[in-house]
Amino acid sequence: MEGVVQCAPAVPVRATRNDSLRAQRASVWLAIAIVCLLSSWYFAAVIAPVALGSNAPTVWRGLFPEWFGTREILLQGRDPYSPQSTREIQIAVYGKAAAAGGEARNQHRFAYPVFFAFLFFPLAVLPFWAAQLLALAGCMVATAASPGLWLRHRSFGLAGPICVFVFASYPVVLGLQLRQPTLMVAATLAAAYYCVRSERLGLAGILAALSTCKPQLAIAVLLPLSIWSIAQWGARKRFLLAAAGGLGGLLLASELVSRGWITHWMWTLKAYAHYAGSAPPLADLLPGRLVVPGAIILLAAVVGVGCKYRDQDLLYAVSFSIAAFQLLFPFQIYNEVLLLPAALWLANHAGEIKFRGQLHALLYYCTWIVLGVGWAATIGLSLANLLAPGAGLTLWQLPLLTAWLYPPAVFATLALCALPAWNRFPARTRVLGQ
Repeated sequence: MEGVVQCAPAVPVRATRNDSLRAQRASVWLAIAIVCLLSSWYFAAVIAPVALGSNAPTVWRGLFPEWFGTREILLQGRDPYSPQSTREIQIAVYGKAAAAGGEARNQHRFAYPVFFAFLFFPLAVLPFWAAQLLALAGCMVATAASPGLWLRHRSFGLAGPICVFVFASYPVVLGLQLRQPTLMVAATLAAAYYCVRSERLGLAGILAALSTCKPQLAIAVLLPLSIWSIAQWGARKRFLLAAAGGLGGLLLASELVSRGWITHWMWTLKAYAHYAGSAPPLADLLPGRLVVPGAIILLAAVVGVGCKYRDQDLLYAVSFSIAAFQLLFPFQIYNEVLLLPAALWLANHAGEIKFRGQLHALLYYCTWIVLGVGWAATIGLSLANLLAPGAGLTLWQLPLLTAWLYPPAVFATLALCALPAWNRFPARTRVLGQ
């Protein structure tokens, strides 16, 4: 009818109020995240270098061996595992070569497979000062993209705070200080998972093959993804076939570039195991005679959880596997960046976990308490050091201690969730920020 004004439907008051509350909550979390970010970087840039002395992380220690080894392979045609190459790296890092049988220190060998050079060739053709800047930019972009790749949500209410919290975590801060390739490999694994869930199995397989340049990281994600693929081979075989074909191509190309490299690499890994990182957390948590049986049980649990949850909750299976392998391999703080999917899964399933009972809620809160104590420590140490220079050195080990405690706390929570009773309750997954 003429003269009738068409009114827009009224927006429910409750919906408007909920949107306002979500926006306020996101703003509060963002403010907290920024404080954590500033304190973590102050701790890493000002307090930790003084406390660690000659062992303080530097870009020369984190990127130079990779840059130099890649140049040796592709530009010089030499063996990157040779004593001569190792000696040149040590002279660049320490100012002198490490003395045989002398002071125990990081020998900074090139400890990657030869095909690592194919992935990082763009860095090798640049001078080192430009390579470390490009590596920093690449690590930052890859890290920022990782939460969205793991969650597969194009947008969610706490995307900004989550990204800032990720950059505020000390493993990420340390990885960026060192320009550690771990950050790039972790993002590659996140991209492989995203492609699997998006049914781009061929691309996922290729990314999986590329991620094996750090096999100790890749296996934690690729094992449950392989179980997922084998379970429905007819529909999902493209993933494993592409991964196997890609890895085979990388190995063949590596052999053509550097004959007999695998033997030299294995000897390098044997030496690397004696100087890099500390003992696996499992070795610190169990008596010596129980470490091997414990490792076997953990591997069996990873396979069992992967088989059980491959279709029901693949991200949980991947998170459980990552947490388990964090306990099995030598402890390196920057490798904890791979625990990001586990942290996101826990945050995304808070309701179900706390609904299970007091023990589940206790372990769940313990994981966040450990993170919170680490950030609270960096904030307190930073403030103390600003007010009285040098005061931040009093308890400087506390953030590092919380980093060591976090993998066992995450694994314990995820392991409890794997018990059969977990399936008695319907899923009530919520999107982060809603």
